[in-house]
Amino acid sequence: MTSPSSHRFRRTLAAIDALTDVGGYLGALSLLGILGLIAAEILSRNLFSHSIHFSWDLAGYFMGTCFLLASGSALKGGSHVRVTAMLEALPRAVARVLEFAACLVGLGICVYLTWALAEMAWLSGQRGSTAATSFRVPLVYPQAALATGAALLTLQCLAQILRLLRGEAVSVGPGLD
Repeated sequence: MTSPSSHRFRRTLAAIDALTDVGGYLGALSLLGILGLIAAEILSRNLFSHSIHFSWDLAGYFMGTCFLLASGSALKGGSHVRVTAMLEALPRAVARVLEFAACLVGLGICVYLTWALAEMAWLSGQRGSTAATSFRVPLVYPQAALATGAALLTLQCLAQILRLLRGEAVSVGPGLD
């Protein structure tokens, strides 16, 4: 029989993983948005000799959004760059301590990144800041998407730490675990 705290722990990790998966799907949609914008730009230039003036701006916002929204999913799936050679050469207990320390440092960085991006989005929203291009995108929207992606990465870093505390293996990629 599982304890209530064990059940709560699994539910917390499942919730974080589900949010991370949503971020991954939204990141994929952002990538699809880039494809659509660039394809429309190419077709418009070649067929109508006319540029879609906002396509490059929006593609840039989608690129940042894709990168950060999908980063938590990449961490969960083991797609982030990791140097495992040193961990494999060390005794298992030492390797786990190093991995835990690295996760703590990563969590600290992610918390700061999330705070900074959320504050930037908040200030842009308060000030009504818009892009300095002809397509005056309110900056709060792309900045909020970046902050959301950073928050999802932060949650996934926390999930990695919780898994390590329970003695579980963190994801290191397909076939490497």
